[in-house]
Amino acid sequence: MASFGKVCTRLCTTTTHSHARALLRVPQQSCVSSLWQCHRQISSSRLTAHASQPKQHPTGASDDRQMSGSNTSTSQTPPSNNVLITIPTMLTIGRVAAIPVLIAAWYWSSPYSAAATTAIFAVASLTDWLDGYLARKMNAYSPFGAFLDPVADKLMVAAVLVLLASKPLAAGPLAGNDWLLPVCTLAIIGREITMSALREWAASAGPEARQAVAVNSWGKWKTASQMASLTLLLLVKDGGQGPLVDAAAGAGVGLLLLASWLTVQSLAIYMRGLWRFMAAASRGGSK
Repeated sequence: MASFGKVCTRLCTTTTHSHARALLRVPQQSCVSSLWQCHRQISSSRLTAHASQPKQHPTGASDDRQMSGSNTSTSQTPPSNNVLITIPTMLTIGRVAAIPVLIAAWYWSSPYSAAATTAIFAVASLTDWLDGYLARKMNAYSPFGAFLDPVADKLMVAAVLVLLASKPLAAGPLAGNDWLLPVCTLAIIGREITMSALREWAASAGPEARQAVAVNSWGKWKTASQMASLTLLLLVKDGGQGPLVDAAAGAGVGLLLLASWLTVQSLAIYMRGLWRFMAAASRGGSK
């Protein structure tokens, strides 16, 4: 029994089953109670040691938790650029879909034709601002929406310009003039086609070329004056009498001339920027 007590003492301090099997060479029936006591001593000693140790996280675990907690809002927001159709994109698609409705309202034989055409264009112009605002507010950017937005703007403006150029001015101090609107239409649409081609080329020419044709304040003022002038000209497309009609027609023509000048001026600025880029690229390639 003394030797068996020594064996049990060594069993109580051992940590591996292989050591226990090597040390234990007595019959199992004769030492069940002693082994049970050793098992209880080992279990209690391990529990005491585990409770006395301070709880420590693995290296970097707390930092990971802090980082994940600080980035909760970011991780909960799905990547918006993976979404094809967002709310701003739906507004842009609606602006494209409104073009045939606007054309139908233009040819509508009704005294409300001018009001309906103006309302459709005004709502479309409002969505042009609204979709950009919502995209920034909701972080709902999508590559498809970024591509479609300027296309929708150009299609809407081109459609209205072609409709206005199809008939002489019906009101204002230039009533009956049949060349002013076609000239402005050619200048604006020609500039948009040229800029679309230049931006398509710059997209494959590198970041410096893209920067040369990036949207600037001239383009924004041009767009604003276009929207205001076309709204006023649509409102008086069927003519009318009175000082308000004449004032609206005169303001519409004046804003359209301003938009045409800004159109040509912004194109010249973009061309100068591209010329400097190509000159610098040529000098760099010759070295």
